[in-house]
Amino acid sequence: MIDEFRLHNLFLQSVEAFERDDPHLSSLHGLPIVHPLDWWRGLGVERPGVFILTGGRQIGKSTSTKLLIRHALRDLGLPAAAILYLPCDSVVDHVHLVRILRHFLDSLPDKALPFLLVVDEVTFVKEWPRAIKALADEGRFRRGICVITGSDTALLRDAALAFPGRRGESETADFHLMPIPFGEYAELAEPALPGTEPARAERLHVLFRNYLVCGGYLRAINDLHAHGEVRPATYATFEQWVRGDFLKRGRSEATLLSVLLQAILDVGVSQVSYSGLTGRVGTVGKETVMDYCGLLERMDVLLVLQAYDQNRHRGSPKKARKFHFVDPFIRGTIRRWLAREGAPAGGDDEAPAVEACVAAHLRRAGPVYYFKGHGEIDAVSLAGGRPSFIEVKWSDRVRLADLAQLARMKEGVVLTRDVVEGAVEGVPAVPTPSFLHALAARARKSRHPPGCRTDGA
Repeated sequence: MIDEFRLHNLFLQSVEAFERDDPHLSSLHGLPIVHPLDWWRGLGVERPGVFILTGGRQIGKSTSTKLLIRHALRDLGLPAAAILYLPCDSVVDHVHLVRILRHFLDSLPDKALPFLLVVDEVTFVKEWPRAIKALADEGRFRRGICVITGSDTALLRDAALAFPGRRGESETADFHLMPIPFGEYAELAEPALPGTEPARAERLHVLFRNYLVCGGYLRAINDLHAHGEVRPATYATFEQWVRGDFLKRGRSEATLLSVLLQAILDVGVSQVSYSGLTGRVGTVGKETVMDYCGLLERMDVLLVLQAYDQNRHRGSPKKARKFHFVDPFIRGTIRRWLAREGAPAGGDDEAPAVEACVAAHLRRAGPVYYFKGHGEIDAVSLAGGRPSFIEVKWSDRVRLADLAQLARMKEGVVLTRDVVEGAVEGVPAVPTPSFLHALAARARKSRHPPGCRTDGA
């Protein structure tokens, strides 16, 4: 039964064969830039349980779990026969899934020893929680680690509802991989950054222009640094991810094109309600627009910001929203897709991509909103519990009128295109790349790496 998955379990031959020929690990060979992908560093066989890893496609979930397997073989001393990597592409339903997993668990050479089980991209298995719940109820995960991955963040919600109290005793059981943040990208691309200003700020500015092309996706990053551009095949791979995930869920590609690729790009960074967005589409109802946008959020393609309520310190769900693409490379992929389909590929200005990039980076640390009062503020971050107000001005000149609302706020900062810090009407002005680089430095001082968000189970 396990033979059909042998390509992904080459460690059964040897660790050397696994490192050399595994389809994920072998893709790392010769790359000029490699990300650690080590969200699993805190896991140990002494704390068994069910762990959830989510994140968009092509973000490194599968590769990172293969690195976990290599770590288990090399450093934790697990025997190869006590490990299984199960890709769920050909798993039909929960009955098929539970049969495979039970076969593996029944075949363990020593049922008293720990095991490592990786169930990759489980969300496309019909009624998958029933399989995991059944095995958890049988006590099958009390001696081993089971890592379940999926590209839909609703996986976490489904798991919480399906098997509460059956996940083990680890403090952190849920992990979410995100695109590599700019600060970490800059240090991967150029480990010897200048240590003094303004040379450091100038170099970060150059690297940020690259980041607006390749974003935080390792394949695109290596394309740009090896070939001077992102190759068409890489764009096609990510386009197929978005299209394929929608088609697998029974959604319409034509609606996806009109809802996502055209309407949201045309809106740019303007505020718009779901009704307003529906009016721009013109061919489907509001419920369909909300459904498609919700799915894009769960796929880590889209970031939707609510308006900030100053009195309640939370979002205002009845007000207009801002729609941002989570990563600049994904935004570029969508624009290319539109252009090839003959649709007007709006949104070619860099400024919306920069504003979206800032909002997405802030979201890694906590809730983010936008503010609309007498004027607008692009982002309100509640990281740390206190609101910080950020305005993004990616232009050669900052108009004082644009900062009227920001000047009224405490903890306000304007992010500029300049390479030197300063102030505008008493508001601190910071170069955008320097600000984003500092966010990564602060994340390193916290307990979680900047490329991965964790949530206690």
